Amino acid sequence: MFPNLIPMPRRVDRLEGNTSLRGMRILLGESCDDRIFHAAKTLASELSAECGAETDVFRLLGEPDGRTGVCLSAGNGDGEGYSLSVGGNSVRLRGDSPAGLFYAVQTLRQLLRKSGGILPNLRIEDGPDLAYRGVLLDTSRGRVPTVETAKRLIDLLAYYKVNSLQFYVEHTFPFEAYDGIISPDNRFTAEELLELDEYCRLNFVDFVPALATFGHLYRLLESPRWRDLAELAEGEYVYDPVPFRNENHTIDPTNPRSLPLITGMIDTYAGLFRSRFFNICGDETDELGKGRNRGRDPAELYLSFVRGLTEHVKGLGRTVLMWGDILRKHPESIDALPEDVVLLNWDYRANPDTSAASFFRASGKRQLVCPGTWSWNHFSEVLPTSEPNIAAMIRSGHENDAFGVLNTVWGDYGHTAPLNTTLFGLSLAASLGWNRYEDAPSASFDLRASDLLYDEETGEAVRLLRALGQVQLIECWGGYCHQFYGSPTWMPQCDDPAVLTSAAERAMEIADGFRTLSMRSDVKNDLLLACEGVYLHDLAAAKRFGGSAAPPDGFVDDWCARYAKAWRRESKESELYRVLDVIRGSFRT
Repeated sequence: MFPNLIPMPRRVDRLEGNTSLRGMRILLGESCDDRIFHAAKTLASELSAECGAETDVFRLLGEPDGRTGVCLSAGNGDGEGYSLSVGGNSVRLRGDSPAGLFYAVQTLRQLLRKSGGILPNLRIEDGPDLAYRGVLLDTSRGRVPTVETAKRLIDLLAYYKVNSLQFYVEHTFPFEAYDGIISPDNRFTAEELLELDEYCRLNFVDFVPALATFGHLYRLLESPRWRDLAELAEGEYVYDPVPFRNENHTIDPTNPRSLPLITGMIDTYAGLFRSRFFNICGDETDELGKGRNRGRDPAELYLSFVRGLTEHVKGLGRTVLMWGDILRKHPESIDALPEDVVLLNWDYRANPDTSAASFFRASGKRQLVCPGTWSWNHFSEVLPTSEPNIAAMIRSGHENDAFGVLNTVWGDYGHTAPLNTTLFGLSLAASLGWNRYEDAPSASFDLRASDLLYDEETGEAVRLLRALGQVQLIECWGGYCHQFYGSPTWMPQCDDPAVLTSAAERAMEIADGFRTLSMRSDVKNDLLLACEGVYLHDLAAAKRFGGSAAPPDGFVDDWCARYAKAWRRESKESELYRVLDVIRGSFRT
């Protein structure tokens, strides 16, 4: 059977026979730099494990073409294409550039899985359809990953040929502006970001700074120190009792102190990243013209501040990325932005407005299409929503010559879903971004993903994950949090205790299904916790509307202890306590 691959290469020619790699050396040509050596060491370790014999790495004078062994060489171009051939007592990997060679190595690593060191003879010709293939991870609304977790994510992205990573930051870096506002604990340090920037470089991942600079400045503008810079003055803002900071605090663009404050933060932050991009965000500034600037044109207010930001970032030698939602409402503003600004076209609905891609294409600006994993407001990704969203958004990007894709992993309402419960959406977007003709979503992709992501070969893990997503559509975690704190919300909520109790029971049935599977233990553990978390908040919601079912004695405390342990395994303490407060408070008599 042919090995499972994600993304599927553009062209694979299966040839007669097989080749054993046992005893082969990995031979690096002079064209291979330190990043390829880093990849070759990983390849050697995995090849040794498959063959049961040590695999050595050698560097040659010249290039290794025609030699016996695993031969690696790179051209001096800037494309990411590659060729890979197996046969004739050798495996030959040739990249159009070092990046292309790196991706050839990732394909070979996938081919080697469960092979015993014996590969089918073949030839692969491959290269990406989208130049920019990125992931944005929210690191401000609940979880701040440890360095070890961040490196694991970088390894994962590189394995699936993703070439960009952004950590979305509001307050989780020690900016001087937050002195006295935010505890120094549970934030990224400069040293950590520099270490991750170097690790990204080794893995051909562009580590792009993403900083809230206009809207979503919750913690900054809530503080007495900066409250006078908020668009909504005291007495105008209606505070939501839900303590997960989902209000859109927007800075007053007309206050002369606003722009220097934000550009100072940009200056502090930008130097920690090699990337030539800087994401200024700038989304959801819907409060403009409703507070201190009441009666003024929101488009004019928005453009004046964004132009100040973009000019400043360009002065640092960086290219601006920014969300395009406000610009779409005011298309006349787009022409006033620098020509090289990259607009981020986001829509997270199951049936997104794909006409937005043609709108941004007509603007003459480059765009990234931005789908999402739908793991926010939930304990795991919700495949019934994320699959069609990711597929439709990326295909609209292909059809409209998008620069690339930026898949988003947000953390609204405490970032309850850990990394392991977002893997399917990450791999789906990576695959569709690389190969526009990828057969996905499909039963074939389910099998490949189940094997590669979860080490589960039947596809049952994906079926159960999809079923868990369906249950979470009945009552999501974010919606329940609003119930718990007595706050109205736009999110759909269920008030039928029988339906909610049935959903809770279904979540536990799905958990039982996961328990029967042979799969990666860390993923299984996180998926079981997700099922049980859904069970608890559904029972709690049912209780609020007259339901009588309750979890077994000790179940809540046991779940909280196991969930906290799993959280701390990959994240700093951050705001774990908020999630536990809701769960414990829901069953407190």
